[in-house]
Amino acid sequence: MAFPLPRITAAGLTRRGLFGGFMLMLAACAPQGDFGRPAPNVLNDEIMPWMGTRAARLREEPVSGYPFTDAEREMRQMGYALMMPTHPFDRWNQFWAELRRTRIGDPVATDPDPRGYCRTLAREDYRSSRSRFIRMTDDMRADRQRIRPFCEKARQVMEADRVREGAMRHIPTLTAVEIRSAHDRIAENRTIVSWVRHGLRQHADAYRCALNTQLVATPEPDAVMAERELAGLEADIRDFDQLCAGASGRGSIGVEQAPPRYYPRGTPPADEQIISK
Repeated sequence: MAFPLPRITAAGLTRRGLFGGFMLMLAACAPQGDFGRPAPNVLNDEIMPWMGTRAARLREEPVSGYPFTDAEREMRQMGYALMMPTHPFDRWNQFWAELRRTRIGDPVATDPDPRGYCRTLAREDYRSSRSRFIRMTDDMRADRQRIRPFCEKARQVMEADRVREGAMRHIPTLTAVEIRSAHDRIAENRTIVSWVRHGLRQHADAYRCALNTQLVATPEPDAVMAERELAGLEADIRDFDQLCAGASGRGSIGVEQAPPRYYPRGTPPADEQIISK
């Protein structure tokens, strides 16, 4: 079904610009918790997600009106560290990633630069030249340990989405708004899996950049350990879809096409159908 495009005026553009600027200022002021995670407070937990929902609707992205299930909320919490820049002092990229997490910023336009980890690690002052290799090895190992629990939770969410789809086919009293909100939640859940996959690839690129840089700057035997851990992470990323089997199969609900910018670069294929608001 085709919807008429809204009439855009100079006043409307000005309002959108002011709204966007205000959201950017909020994101910049958002308090950080441990390891760069958003600290629990009203700004991070309520105000920024509320404004992100409005911004996502302006970009015509799927936005569900339903509350999260426990599994949906836990999946997002587990995926946070895999989507965000790894180094806690990579503040610039943490800022852009936070805009993406809260949906305040366009998810592709605010994509963090994976080279930020490489640069931040190189700038840090360590007493031992081995420390950088040890640090990146620990970061890679932490990523690998997070993948399987995330995929287990993602499979649980996808199973609930199958129940949701089946229920919609057998409950004739559902309103159009309820059906639309359910489709949007399914699309949102699938997109989280896509962004985690994308974030893992960015992490691997960041680690490769850091390893190559330090091999030239401060070669140490610990580089062998880091290279092995990176090879293991890259193998885990290649197996990601199998580990999360069923959790990233976009295209099964046969509704409207979402804007391509809603997904990381390179996904989805043009013929995949999901809900769009």
